[in-house]
Amino acid sequence: MRTHLCITLFLIAKSVYAQPPKELGPSSKDLFDAIHVVVGPSARSLDPVAIAQPKCVGSKEVCATIDETLIKDLTLSGYFKVLDRSSFIANAEVETLTYTNFPDWANIGAKYLVKTEVVKAAQGYDIEFRLFSVSEKKAIPCKNQSHRGVASNKVRKATHDFINSLIEVITGKPGIFGSRIVLSVKTGQMERSIAVMEMDGSNFTIVIKNGTSNMFPKWAPGGKILYTSMMPGYPTLYLGEKRITNDAREYRGAVFTPDGKHICASVNLDGQSDLVLLDPNTGEIIKNITNTPYDEVSPSFSRDGSMIAYVSNKTGHPQVYVIRSDGTGERRLTMAGAYNTSPRFGPDGRVLFVGMDDFVTDIFTVDLAGNMMRMTQDQGNNRDPAWSPDGRYIVFLSDRTGRWKVWIMTEDGRYQFPITEKPMEFATPDWGF
Repeated sequence: MRTHLCITLFLIAKSVYAQPPKELGPSSKDLFDAIHVVVGPSARSLDPVAIAQPKCVGSKEVCATIDETLIKDLTLSGYFKVLDRSSFIANAEVETLTYTNFPDWANIGAKYLVKTEVVKAAQGYDIEFRLFSVSEKKAIPCKNQSHRGVASNKVRKATHDFINSLIEVITGKPGIFGSRIVLSVKTGQMERSIAVMEMDGSNFTIVIKNGTSNMFPKWAPGGKILYTSMMPGYPTLYLGEKRITNDAREYRGAVFTPDGKHICASVNLDGQSDLVLLDPNTGEIIKNITNTPYDEVSPSFSRDGSMIAYVSNKTGHPQVYVIRSDGTGERRLTMAGAYNTSPRFGPDGRVLFVGMDDFVTDIFTVDLAGNMMRMTQDQGNNRDPAWSPDGRYIVFLSDRTGRWKVWIMTEDGRYQFPITEKPMEFATPDWGF
């Protein structure tokens, strides 16, 4: 029995054409204004942080890049409320890395303060970052707070590194700014390309563009990209420029096993889709994992590789199932709703998925006991979720502003931010280092 499951995967990519811009990220003000409390109360509130205007001896452009990156990173982190500079009362002329009038910062409600000094060096720039606890009236040492001879094209990375260390000092776990998101984007009437951008929407780059449709990208070992391409005229798996599958079967999406030894793919076998294990070197099918008369698509491994979440139409409508990696122990995971798709295994056994109600799609999580949590609600359509590598964030697509954009949210769904602004048609993001 065939249903529209596989067709749905391709219809996700339908869109209007737009030229890719150099930078996709919204302005700092857009980010500041875009924060949303979506789901009920959270155990964590945002810590107010003041970001002093960088002191710059050298390139104003470099300082502007640092300033913008600090504001974006701290806002997107979901841990901080960046205070409006119009409220600052400290004397910028006398404030330095070694002198801080803490009462002036306490009086505007700051819990933390970030300062930066930039000096043009013989080669590149010397950059000093500092984090201060306003209430304790002292500097908080961070890794990556001092940088020497930074090239102009490495300034953003140096800032990311500092922010990641700042987050580690405060939360006990480093941030992941500088990590990358890969996704499919429409670049022509009959063309979809594969693009990569950073977590904050910066450094958007088309990495695979070949005049045909390229879909369902996933990060692979060594920073390569596994994807489905129509280059041969039918859905075929590629790893970078290398063709993986060479038979005439149709492969609609795939993912590497966590140990990097095999590929799990959805393949059309005798008129229906099964999940199979492939040899990444030869493309040969090693094992049919599901081997049923129904359609199984969208595989996603648990972090330890022991289980696979996927979509099956066994009940007549798409639902999320889990199965052991050896093909045993299949069971249905989503019991509510008639149309549930796009599962992505995350930390602690939670599985992201997309549910449809009255033709509106929203994002949910479900644990292995079947307990569900809604992540989006009453904010347009939301789809194609994927976890960040550390499980702290979720990237997804939303049309809540009237057009589809890429968004990220904290893992509890409480804080959500757009990271793209230009009108482009994106699909199926995947997040990796």
